[in-house]
Amino acid sequence: MMKRIFLLLSCASALVLGACGSDSGLPEASGKASVRAINAVSTSPEIDFSIEERILGQVAYKQSSTTARYDDLEYTFNFDVLYAGETSRTRFARQFIDVEADKDYTLLVGGSLASPTIVVWEGEEASFEESDTVFEARFAHATASQGALDYYFASPGVAPVLGEQVATLAFGEVTVAADLAADDYVLTITMAGDPAAVVYTSNTTSFPARTAYIITSFDGDASDNGPIFVRAINALGAAISMPDAGFPPSVEFVNASMDLGTSDIYDDEPLTSLRVANHAYLDLSTELSVTNGANTFYYTPAADTSVVTLETTQSTLGGLRYRIVASGVAGSLITTNVIPDRVPVETHAKLLAFHASNNFEFLDVYVVDAGESIDEALPRRAALNAGLPAPTTRLATGSYDMYVTEFAEKVVLAGPYRLDVTVGDIVDTVIVDTVDPAVLDVLFLSGGPTP
Repeated sequence: MMKRIFLLLSCASALVLGACGSDSGLPEASGKASVRAINAVSTSPEIDFSIEERILGQVAYKQSSTTARYDDLEYTFNFDVLYAGETSRTRFARQFIDVEADKDYTLLVGGSLASPTIVVWEGEEASFEESDTVFEARFAHATASQGALDYYFASPGVAPVLGEQVATLAFGEVTVAADLAADDYVLTITMAGDPAAVVYTSNTTSFPARTAYIITSFDGDASDNGPIFVRAINALGAAISMPDAGFPPSVEFVNASMDLGTSDIYDDEPLTSLRVANHAYLDLSTELSVTNGANTFYYTPAADTSVVTLETTQSTLGGLRYRIVASGVAGSLITTNVIPDRVPVETHAKLLAFHASNNFEFLDVYVVDAGESIDEALPRRAALNAGLPAPTTRLATGSYDMYVTEFAEKVVLAGPYRLDVTVGDIVDTVIVDTVDPAVLDVLFLSGGPTP
C-alpha cells in the first residue's frame, strides 16, 4: 500500500469555529475534515457559501469554493444570494452535516434559487507521497438537462467501447476516487448504454501527478458554444476547463471608431481569407468560429487590400464567445478583446457598458427611476475608462432612465434612454461618439431602449 501525505490547504482562520474548552460540556473535536461547494444552479449569480455564519467563499456557476478544513463537529452550511433592490442577502438553501474526521465533503447545489437541491458527496481526504506518479479522479454528473450518462476517460485516439466506461451516472451522482497515472486524457460522454451517442468530447487534457480532481460535467451557459461544459476541479477550487472539442470558440466584431471607416476583416496576412465584409461604424458582426489559441485579424478599407489599417490578435479558449471592439482615432486605432456577460440570472437584470468614446477619457453612467432627475443622484458606474468595459450594473425589475455624463459632471452627454427591464434581461451597450464632439450616443447591442 502506498503511504500518503496530506497536501490540502488548511484554513487556519477556521480553527476557532466550534472549538470549546475541555470543561464546557460540549462536544470536542478529535480531527478535521475538508469541505467545499460546487454551484450547479445555471441561473444564479455568485452564491455566498457559509459554514454557520462564516463565509467560505463566493461561488459562480460551474465553479467551486476553495476547500477548507474544519473540526469534526456538527455544522449547518448556508447558501445566500443578493437580489437587486434588496439591502440584505436571501438564504435560499442550507444543509446540516455531522462532520467526520478525515472525510472530504462536497456540497453540490443545483436546481434553481426558488427550488434548490443539495447533494452531499462524501469521500476520503486525498493525500500523496512526493514520489507518487498518479492523480486522484472522481467523475461527477451536474448536467441538469441530461439523464443517465456514460463517462469514458482514455488516452487520445481511444474510441468509447461499451463496458469500458469509468462510470454511468445520473444527475447529482459522483464516483468513488480512483488513482490514475498522470498523463494526457480525453473525456468522452455518451448516452448511457450507447457509446455511439456522443454528447461531449474534450480536447486532450494533461493531468499532473499528486493532485485530486472532481471532473464534473455542467450544462453550458450563454457564454459557451457547446451544450455541455466540463471542469476538473481541484482542492484549491481552481479548475482545468474542458470545453467540448466539437464546439470551437467564436468572435464577433464591433466597429466603434468613426475614423476606422467601413472595413473588411481578414484572418490571414496575405489577406485572402475574408471573414467580415463592409464592417461599418456602429456595426455588430455575426459570430465567427475561430481556432483555439492565437487568432490574428487584419482590418483593411472595404474592398481595398492595399493597406492594413488595424491589426489585432485574440487569444481564445475552446467553446467561449468573444467580442472585439475597435475604437480610437486615425493613427491611434485600438481594439479591446472582451468576453461579454451574456448569462441571465434569477436575481437581477444586467446593464453592461463599454466606453468607446475618443473625446472623453472618463465617463459616468447614471441609471435612475423613470422620469427622475440625475441632479441629486449618484452615478451607478463612475469614472468609466476609455477602451474598457465597466463592471456589470445590477437592476431590479422596473423602468429606468439611463444617462451618460463626463466624469464628476452633471452635464448630460447622452440620454435619457428609457430602459424597461425584468429579472433575467441583459442590456448590452457601447458608448460612442457622434459627429458633434460634445455629444455622445449609446449603441445597444441587446435590450434596447423603449421607444
